[in-house]
Amino acid sequence: MKIRTLCVAAVAATLSACAVRLGGPSPEEYQALALIATETDTPAQVAERIASVGADLVLLSAPATRDSAWFAEIATAAVLQQSGPGRTGDRALGFLTNNLELLGDTSIVLGAGEGRLHMHDALYQIDDYRYLDLLAVRIEPGTEVRPAVRALTSYIATDVMSNAAVALAIDAPDVEAGDSIAALLQPLFSDARACLPRRSNGDRTRARVRVHLFHGPEARIGCEGASLVESDIPSLIARLIVNR
Repeated sequence: MKIRTLCVAAVAATLSACAVRLGGPSPEEYQALALIATETDTPAQVAERIASVGADLVLLSAPATRDSAWFAEIATAAVLQQSGPGRTGDRALGFLTNNLELLGDTSIVLGAGEGRLHMHDALYQIDDYRYLDLLAVRIEPGTEVRPAVRALTSYIATDVMSNAAVALAIDAPDVEAGDSIAALLQPLFSDARACLPRRSNGDRTRARVRVHLFHGPEARIGCEGASLVESDIPSLIARLIVNR
């Protein structure tokens, strides 16, 4: 009887351990803000905007005149860690994060037909099993949309870890180009605008934003709500959930 009891206990313990392993780590939640700064914005104003919405993951596009010290002032005031800025074009691109280990970052330029894409890319480690890759992209005015999307997706396919969740901000030349890019990216990345509350008639809100926010793949990162941050240049904050 004692042997049988011990065997049952051992099997139960084994099954319990397997269940813990199969369950995996708990989801990690981030308030992700895709934000654009203007020539007149001070670090204090940008930091206040970040704090007002409780953002702990910021993908920031600023004028190219904004240097690392300007970004550092924002990071200090918002109590966040800084990556960048990359200043390869007419915009300075960078990230501000909380409780993420930065493994490495880089700024590059991609050719896209007759135009170019400017990108800042940073890889973060969430825990022993999960990674988050942040990409901020500025598409030069005059760049055709389809070559731009091809260049971007080719880069992601070859240079981004296949097991990383991705959050992507795209600073497009204009609103129409941004909407076209969102439609072309749809098979690979979800548009965070889809997380905005539905209207009273059930239709989705089609918000116009300057910097678009995307996430994917769906198996690793999802969105559970978003809202517009009203200002001279409306921006989007989304609750992103990294699952596995």
